[in-house]
Amino acid sequence: MKLKLITSVFLALWLSSCSVPKSDLKPDDSSVRNTQNGQVIGGFNDKTHQWLGIQYGAIPNSEFRWKKAKAPDNWEGIKESLNFGASCAQRGSLINTTKRREWGDIVGSENCLYLNIWAPQMNPEELSDSSPLPVMVWIHGGSNVSGNADFYDPSELAYQHNLIVVTINYRLGPFGWFSHPSIKELSVDAMNASGNYGNIDTIQSLEWVQSNIVNFGGDPSNITIFGESAGGYNVAALLSSPIAEGLFHKAIIQSGGIKAGDITHSESYLKDNLPWKNYTSRELVNQLLIERDYAQTREEALSLQIDMNDESINDLLRSSSTKEIYKSFQEAKISTNEMLRPFPDGIVLDQNGILSSLKNGLSSNIPIILGTNRDENKLFLIENPRLVRSFLGLPRIKNLDRWNSVVSHRSNTWKLLAVDRPARELSLMGRKNVFAYRFDWDDEPRKFGVNLSDLLGAAHAFEIPFVMGNFEEDTLTKYILSRKNMEEVKELSNAMMSYWAEFAYTGAPGKGRKGNQIEWRSWDEISPENPKYIIFDSKTDRGIRMTSNAITMESLFASIEKDDNIDFKMKCEMVDTAIKYDDVKNESWLYQFANGLCSDLDPDSEWRHFWYDELDKPY
Repeated sequence: MKLKLITSVFLALWLSSCSVPKSDLKPDDSSVRNTQNGQVIGGFNDKTHQWLGIQYGAIPNSEFRWKKAKAPDNWEGIKESLNFGASCAQRGSLINTTKRREWGDIVGSENCLYLNIWAPQMNPEELSDSSPLPVMVWIHGGSNVSGNADFYDPSELAYQHNLIVVTINYRLGPFGWFSHPSIKELSVDAMNASGNYGNIDTIQSLEWVQSNIVNFGGDPSNITIFGESAGGYNVAALLSSPIAEGLFHKAIIQSGGIKAGDITHSESYLKDNLPWKNYTSRELVNQLLIERDYAQTREEALSLQIDMNDESINDLLRSSSTKEIYKSFQEAKISTNEMLRPFPDGIVLDQNGILSSLKNGLSSNIPIILGTNRDENKLFLIENPRLVRSFLGLPRIKNLDRWNSVVSHRSNTWKLLAVDRPARELSLMGRKNVFAYRFDWDDEPRKFGVNLSDLLGAAHAFEIPFVMGNFEEDTLTKYILSRKNMEEVKELSNAMMSYWAEFAYTGAPGKGRKGNQIEWRSWDEISPENPKYIIFDSKTDRGIRMTSNAITMESLFASIEKDDNIDFKMKCEMVDTAIKYDDVKNESWLYQFANGLCSDLDPDSEWRHFWYDELDKPY
């Protein structure tokens, strides 16, 4: 059994706990609501009303590729909103299709801009008499190349805390992030030339929410955006977007980041493998020329593309099918980082990037929560044959001490860049509305001879079921949880939902909605002893608590240098990965680290060949 399949199995088991929402409901007459395009009717899922598959933007044909979507068409009568809309075009995987035969195939549609709404059950009379409720808009993850809104069920969060939750689809892969000079040259306005079409979609969805959510009981003046992984990146991009100003009022970034994409690289001709960069649009066109039999080799395609004018390249790109574009994208991104990051184009995203724009005062009035999971990288390292082997079809950690060390250093690097550094710098500028967390829950049982607490722990995405509040006990208790700890799991989940909801209501998580939790205070950089962030864990493992143990660049490298569980070559690789993949320091730092510990090593022959040729990604 291949390690990647093992990874898929474990991830599928965990994410099944997100409880895919019910979509087989009957129309509920009390759920008829007006939208700007017509009336809709939803269903009742025993806890909340829900409306699925409401279109907020239309991409009817390829002429709307790499543009802001057109407004949806109006309709007559009452439209049933009982089923999810089409997913956005992507490669089939466990997080976008339950049909395993489609894994690896290109699935979904370009016309995919749909949203879904969960709200407390109210008839029209109750709706008119009630005060408007806070709204939370969820942006899903998936490296900006995969994922669907229909994978998440926030009904428990909406039900327990009397608020409205919206989930959205947005364009992915080459349809969501694509910066080619010919497209830019022929675009009629700066927004369409930005390359950030997935981010434009998130903005358009918020415009829809602003115009329509009051009819569902929501308060358009109290909107919280929240997202995980790539969704967290897109939340950060909205914080740094001048054209998103006023569309939301609070933001939560779960396991995301603030590193922007590289426009220059994305518009270049790529010759060398660069695992830490996005694919390039010109190489996609080269592959498309080969795909359509205009060229046989990259060299022929390169020569042909150089001689083509902007109109010819534009015609090629818009006359190609969805599958032709996506197949070319898959070929063009070989040995490059799969995560697609928003471009600092100066229109959709501030040209100075995310952190610089925030330090310059953009979104200074918007409270922010930043957080990561303690063992983020376990989910990605589980398929790394240097650290994990397969035995009788199950993963086995080769060396537990080395495994824990590599996970810790890589996850701490993530935390430094996504949480501690931005929170520290914003706090030093006087901001008191930045809150941070770390998710530590790791009480998985031992199954089939595998200690899941060691193998998975508090891995990437594992906080989502706790935030959503939905646990499919039959599946979850059988594989990932234990019936013995379900009470503690639900207790932790209830606490986290309570903090998230209080933040949505007031802009500060405080002591939760009931006021009975530990106070979650904002990041305070005045002195090292002051609390910085909250830790979420079960009572068995010290519970929920504030801590001042923050990470700095100096402490990160010092922990690597002092780690006795890895040899000096592995230490050097950890440093090199932080440099090359995460841009923590400049390249010369590798040879300055630990008084020249790495000065006699050649990174290309010692470890980078694993990244380039064998793994296609670093640790």
